[in-house]
Amino acid sequence: MPVSTFARHQRGMGLLGVIFAIGLAAFFITVLLKVGPLYLNDWTIRSILADVEEQSGEIEGGARGIARQIENRLNVNSVASLSIKDFEFERTDDKTFDVTVGYEQRVHLFFNVDVVAMFEHQVEIKTK
Repeated sequence: MPVSTFARHQRGMGLLGVIFAIGLAAFFITVLLKVGPLYLNDWTIRSILADVEEQSGEIEGGARGIARQIENRLNVNSVASLSIKDFEFERTDDKTFDVTVGYEQRVHLFFNVDVVAMFEHQVEIKTK
């Protein structure tokens, strides 16, 4: 059976193309596995601040009461990368505080390449 000209010119990916595709996939998987936990940790911190903001008006003790609530949630959620010292409390009103947290996290990718992720969040919380 004769092979048509069209079929003779069709070829799959060569060995070099396969190696390149595997290397590219491995690179992106490595980045995802290294950087993903940074964003999961940030998602936890955002949810902690949102939970404390939902309790706005129920917290007693001013900035110390807010700090105690945040610190308890940091401990429960096993957030070791931040402490209560990383949070800033600024009184805006008689019973209102702006709570701000700004931090950066660094993770080593490979060789001399690191990824630095910077995060900042702010909520307004009222106390009793």
